[in-house]
Amino acid sequence: MENILTGSLFLDDEFEVPNLSENESDLSLTPDQFADLIVAPSDWTVGTIYSQIGRQIDLDPSFQRRDVWSPSAKTKFIESLFLGIPIPQILLSVNAEKKGSHIVLDGKQRLLTIFEFLSGKTLDGKVFKLKGLRILTALEGKTWEEVRLIDDMEDQFLNETVRTTIVKNWKSQEVLYEIFYRLNSGSVQLSPMELRMALYPGDFLKWVVEWTETVGPLHQLLRKRRPDKRMTDVELVVRHLSYSMSDIPYGGDLRKYLDEFCVSANANFDQKIGIFSGRLVAMNRAISLGMEIFAENTFCRKFTETGYESRFNRALFDVLAGSLCNKEFFDFAASNQQKVKEAFEALCLENSDFIRSVETSTKNVEPTLTRFSAWYDRVQAISQVQLALPIIRP
Repeated sequence: MENILTGSLFLDDEFEVPNLSENESDLSLTPDQFADLIVAPSDWTVGTIYSQIGRQIDLDPSFQRRDVWSPSAKTKFIESLFLGIPIPQILLSVNAEKKGSHIVLDGKQRLLTIFEFLSGKTLDGKVFKLKGLRILTALEGKTWEEVRLIDDMEDQFLNETVRTTIVKNWKSQEVLYEIFYRLNSGSVQLSPMELRMALYPGDFLKWVVEWTETVGPLHQLLRKRRPDKRMTDVELVVRHLSYSMSDIPYGGDLRKYLDEFCVSANANFDQKIGIFSGRLVAMNRAISLGMEIFAENTFCRKFTETGYESRFNRALFDVLAGSLCNKEFFDFAASNQQKVKEAFEALCLENSDFIRSVETSTKNVEPTLTRFSAWYDRVQAISQVQLALPIIRP
């Protein structure tokens, strides 16, 4: 499993409340949905894989900027291929929406590394040179163009077999999500946003990825110095826009809710980009004010009798950022910062239902409605500003 991370200031499982993101509990599956599933071995050579990237293998470069392997990890992988050392299999799924195309369920970093090495450049435009080789030291510092001139190196590398398996005949996209979650069930999990971007490619998600490339208040809130390699920033943007702008009812399945919003947002995106841009400008302003009111390390954290918890809470982000995006309440909060902070702390201490609602899985409608209603009612009590709730119903 590809869990080599660089550039993070924290481990997400030590920083975030784990059950408030998307997870496998959102899925409702039966054995019948797996009855016709076909898992077919289809080993390809390195050369075949390279020729199929961008054709049969869907690795849209606009979604792949945040590859998580370090240069040394990439070199070690290439060295393993040269040496014929067994590597984990690549798992692909037939893309039912695009004939002849495959979605990557597991192995994205391995595929990206092959593509970068043979094309000669990394995705950020740097020359790909092998560095830190432990066994094939004669290749140290060389590019593919230099390596291929050495004896039979070109034929040897291009004809190395990479174990590949293809999943076919899946009955619903929930099956793919289930496979994805099981593949990434270790201590460091990949974001389901990666699978969503493969299932629902389009201008909206490309735009969100590009928007989150610029480091700003959202990254400061997440304690990130650069765009998040595991797409937490992308997920939060999509989640925020879904709750604040969607006319799709939230029915207790966050995965389905975000999927449907992305499909809707992709449609006629050029007519909506101005509205989305304005909403994210307001979101960044809201985050900046929130960190000013609560202090950087306490905004979107739960308050208890012993003080603020250290873990970032996505459910609190939903309601706090959502409220501060309202211009009228934003202006009130900017002039009454202590009152807003005291109102939030009082709500946490006095309303046990609210506390449970920000600790509970996204699977249920009731906690989601409770946390929005409780905070928005408190907002109206202190500011006389009435906020519109997201559409939430079973």
